[in-house]
Amino acid sequence: MNANASPHTQPHSSRSGSEKRKRGVPVSVRFLPEERIAVEEKARLTGLSVASFLRACGLGTPGPRARRSAPVDAEALGHATAALNRVGNNVNQIAHRLNIAGSSITADECFAALAEIRAAAATIREIVGRKDRT
Repeated sequence: MNANASPHTQPHSSRSGSEKRKRGVPVSVRFLPEERIAVEEKARLTGLSVASFLRACGLGTPGPRARRSAPVDAEALGHATAALNRVGNNVNQIAHRLNIAGSSITADECFAALAEIRAAAATIREIVGRKDRT
């Protein structure tokens, strides 16, 4: 025991959190590039990591800590993000015009932009599987 250490303290472990877990035996698998893409796509569609997906295929269960994520439609998310960017550009133009003396922006234009932002945000929340806030 170290002369400076208290008898009630435990020695510091040099292992990281992932090394302390019970699953300590890694398995290496080699794939062709197209096979890896197929496995990653199937894992994504099931909402699992690649490791959890392969564990589920081999053992019938993804494991106790596996978290399923909602599958995301990347194309729809891209369209919704582009719509949100367009609305953001409109809001920026409105803000610029409001800062110019003699602005002719109406409250209706501001409310219309706000409605577009809310609609785009709701679409994005729906795509990623989040509940719409009410």
